[in-house]
Amino acid sequence: MIKKIALVSVIDDDRFFQFSTRKIVEATNLVENLIEFSDGEVAIQYFLAHKDEEAMLPDLVFLDLNMPYMDGWQFLDEFTTNTFKKELITIYISTSSDSKYDRDKFLTYPKLKGYLIKPISKSQFQEVLETELRLS
Repeated sequence: MIKKIALVSVIDDDRFFQFSTRKIVEATNLVENLIEFSDGEVAIQYFLAHKDEEAMLPDLVFLDLNMPYMDGWQFLDEFTTNTFKKELITIYISTSSDSKYDRDKFLTYPKLKGYLIKPISKSQFQEVLETELRLS
């Protein structure tokens, strides 16, 4: 049986990005389940509500930076000040921003694994998923 990533999360207010990511991720056959959030606030509330339930927390997160209510940076600030039962939650930034400010800020978060610029290709998603499977 092929090993799969149990749970991947997409935190992004762009419904098309959520939809296309779901289709691409499902097509790889490397992920059991995918959970989507439209903004950082809803996502962090979910994470905190399930902080002691390892199976309910994602193994891998694709996080947009520019969202209403709570953006990606605010989500990260809240995320990094909390402890979760699942120790390894890998986060990739998935954004349309290629600004030097965002790139520099990315480097100040040691827990972040990668910075992906939209549109993200099928092969980029495949590479991220395969890398995560190898490391898990």
